[in-house]
Amino acid sequence: MNIFLDALSDASSQMTETLTSVGQAFEAGWGTGLEALLERPAALFYLAALVTFIVFMIGGPRGGRSGYQRGRFLTTNEKSFLMTLDAALGQNYRAFAQVRLAELVSPTLGANPASRRQALNGVMAKSVDFVICDVLTLDPVAAIEVDDKSHLLPERQQRDAFVNAVFLEIGLPLMRVKARRAYSVNELRVICARAGLFTLPPEWKERTHENPRHCGSYRWRGRGLRA
Repeated sequence: MNIFLDALSDASSQMTETLTSVGQAFEAGWGTGLEALLERPAALFYLAALVTFIVFMIGGPRGGRSGYQRGRFLTTNEKSFLMTLDAALGQNYRAFAQVRLAELVSPTLGANPASRRQALNGVMAKSVDFVICDVLTLDPVAAIEVDDKSHLLPERQQRDAFVNAVFLEIGLPLMRVKARRAYSVNELRVICARAGLFTLPPEWKERTHENPRHCGSYRWRGRGLRA
């Protein structure tokens, strides 16, 4: 073992000395450097080995892939909203978060292949914040989008208009709620009732009429339920 370590140390010292000598020659000029490189062919081998090692350490082995680390599933606000929504829905409905739009819609059968592909591409990269399903059948009955300030950007407004049109076309209520730090169970129940999920007790209707801002005043505007 000691003999191997001594040999490895000698080889390392020889490589360092050779590369240093060639490097100093190149500092004096390209011609001098090339002459020194030709006089010491081992320098080419050392240089190639060094470059190969650096590339291997940076890019990893050929055919390999980047590793993974655990990502974030929901933001803190989304988790808070989902827990409050579950409480508001009761036992008859179940909410799912971050559902791909392509899981809810599919291109019409009568369209030609090119049109179907275009329609599918339009929904593949989009998702809906929350989808409410019947607890027994798990069929979607409504969806909710929580709109933060990013939805004021022109590109997001274009995306929202497309999503609104898709939900209107498939006849599934889409509720849009302004993003906040906290929500009450009562106001989410009012929102869901407006979408037809259940009927509110008479006292809730009176309370909502007297102070709509307290329980959430949401109404149908053709493209979705909005505050």
